[in-house]
Order: sequence, then structure tokens, then C-alpha cells
Amino acid sequence: MNDNYFYDYVDILERVLSYAYNRKYATPFVERGISYSSFFQKIEKDSYGFPPIATDKAIIKEIFSKEEDNLEDLPTYNQCLWASESYMHIQLKTHLTFEAIFLFIPINKMYEYFPLYHEMDFSHIVKEFQRLFEQESVFSKLLKKYKYSLNKISENTGISYETLYSIKQRRREAEKASFATIIKISNVFNVRPETIAELEIL
Repeated sequence: MNDNYFYDYVDILERVLSYAYNRKYATPFVERGISYSSFFQKIEKDSYGFPPIATDKAIIKEIFSKEEDNLEDLPTYNQCLWASESYMHIQLKTHLTFEAIFLFIPINKMYEYFPLYHEMDFSHIVKEFQRLFEQESVFSKLLKKYKYSLNKISENTGISYETLYSIKQRRREAEKASFATIIKISNVFNVRPETIAELEIL
């Protein structure tokens, strides 16, 4: 894998997180902006194999719809820098979407981890993510987050309860479910199909 640009991407994500932290943006908004940014989606798909041709100014404009001319004056916050590298290491290891990663370790939670983990090797935060990911599926996390029941989703989508339960429990790998099933579930939660399917983006 070509990871020559790994730290360039860490720097850009740090600028995004530091900008949001400085301007006091709600972290769910920031998470969604990163997850749906064309730049970060390309990082997911190319696994850091392309040079960072976009500037932090352009990416902040895409995510926050703000024109900023003085980003060089933006402070760097230690927790934002550490969180940025942590997220990049997790994505590099798992190949999951950033949207899926944020479900298990939201930005606020990552900041809470900072005092405990920041002096450790990054493999420790990657292992913590993997531990959380092994405990439950993305679908299960979304059900809890939005307080939806399988019965309700079955009624709304026409997908059988048994199929939904299998996907929730990872008894039937989500990527083996039909494309139509994945699309229906992703539409319920307004998330990307790759996120529901827990696909490794390669």
C-alpha cells in the first residue's frame, strides 16, 4: 500500500478539526461533513495513494461552506492533531468509511481518549476501535442511536425481521445482502450504503 501521503492527510484533517474546534461547530455536523467530503471519500478509496492536491482552504469551504483567507493563523490544538492521526491510522488499518468509524469513536469521544492514549503508540487506539467494532455491527449502533426497532424498520422497508436481525448480529454478512436491501436500510438512517455494509473501501 502506498502510504507516502499519510501525514499530509493527517495535517489536512487536523486543520478541519482545529477549525471546527476553534469555531465551536457541533461535532455531529463535522463528522457528517468529513464523511461526505469528496476529498475524504477519495482518501478512503485510494488508501492514501494520491498526493493531497486540495488545499485545507478548499476542504474547509466544502465542509463548512465558509471562505477563509487566514487559516495560517488558526491555532493547532493538541487533541485535534492527535485525533486526526488516530482516525487516519484506524482508517488505514480497517479501510472502513469515516462515517462508520465515527459511529464507534465520535470526535468528542476521541478527544476524551486524548489524555489516556496520546503518549502511547497509535496501535493502542486502533486496537480500542477494533474492540468496539467487534462488539456490535454498524447497523446495531444505528438502531441504538436513533432508537429504532427491527419491527419498525421491517414495516417501513418490507425487509423481513429475520434478515434484519441477521445483519444486526453479523450472522449474515451485510455485503452478502442484496444491493436493494442495503440501499433501503441506508435510506432509513440517511447514511452511505458502504457504511451499512461495513465494506472495506479499497
